[in-house]
Amino acid sequence: MIRLSSIVPTDIDGGINLLDLGASGSVPQYWKPLAHLLNVTGFDPNEQECHRLNSSTSGFLSQRFLPYAIAGESRSFTLYKTNSIYCWSLLEPNRSWLRRFRFSDLFEIQGTDAIEACRLCDVDEIRGMEIDAIKLDTQGLELPILRSAENMLRNCILIETETGFTENYIGETTFDQTAEYMRSMGFGLFALNPHHRVSRNNELSEVSEKEQMLWCEAVWLRDFCNEESPVPSQISRVRALKALCIYANHGCYAFGLEAAARFTEAGALSKQEYNELAGNAELWKLPSDGAAITRKRRLLRGMLSLIPRRYIGEIVSMLESVSCTGHPVPQLLRRARKGADNQP
Repeated sequence: MIRLSSIVPTDIDGGINLLDLGASGSVPQYWKPLAHLLNVTGFDPNEQECHRLNSSTSGFLSQRFLPYAIAGESRSFTLYKTNSIYCWSLLEPNRSWLRRFRFSDLFEIQGTDAIEACRLCDVDEIRGMEIDAIKLDTQGLELPILRSAENMLRNCILIETETGFTENYIGETTFDQTAEYMRSMGFGLFALNPHHRVSRNNELSEVSEKEQMLWCEAVWLRDFCNEESPVPSQISRVRALKALCIYANHGCYAFGLEAAARFTEAGALSKQEYNELAGNAELWKLPSDGAAITRKRRLLRGMLSLIPRRYIGEIVSMLESVSCTGHPVPQLLRRARKGADNQP
């Protein structure tokens, strides 16, 4: 029987290998249920940030953060060092555009450095490693990086991109361009957080009901059943198990079962294993911190009890608009909204 929560690193050739490009901050929280299987290699040109991340406790199977700038070419670049380290980029901020918005001070340039950048395929530390997932937050360079690592992408199961809907950096590749490329590489869009709306820099920004969406995070999953997918003979058991874990981590059980049928055809799963996965949803559930979730639910329930029910639906909508990619609104809030909608 395959119980995805019981898979250990030795079952999947040492674990799931994740590359985190633009690693400043932290690895997205939605990876936590797979932390015991995750080998994280992160990249960020800020050496101090890499040192902080390397010194932190994460719970991952392994982690290392390298102070390298990754780009679509291996050559010298200018690093634009902005007021916020989370906005540093090898592309110059499009300040004439950004100054129309209230957060523009984050992109003001404090200084520049000449810096060497390299393609992923030129990084010695990951040479020969099979990469299962890539997260890119590279301030407009996502598409050139992906194109330069195309051979690596052919083995990837998940890719997360953070791209602008507009050219927030000069020469930035946008979501539309990235989406077209991802589809051509056999990936489907499974999660999208487009709720990065920023107020205009004028007197009506505080009362404006709608603001422009400037960028989004998107999660793309390998579709083993489409025309771009590998032929069955190329799907190993290790790759099949990794894919099922990643799909389950995103709650994509039905999509995972569709892939499992393909894996069974390839001989990577037995028919008995497929039938078990099809007949028992519990086999797809991954571990979580149940005690912490219970405490949060109790706290949230108490807070909700203080709010007139007619306002709960609006509050839930606001919470959805700021939720992280891959994190659904808790069932408690769904019930709260349903109850509010049924009130006169």
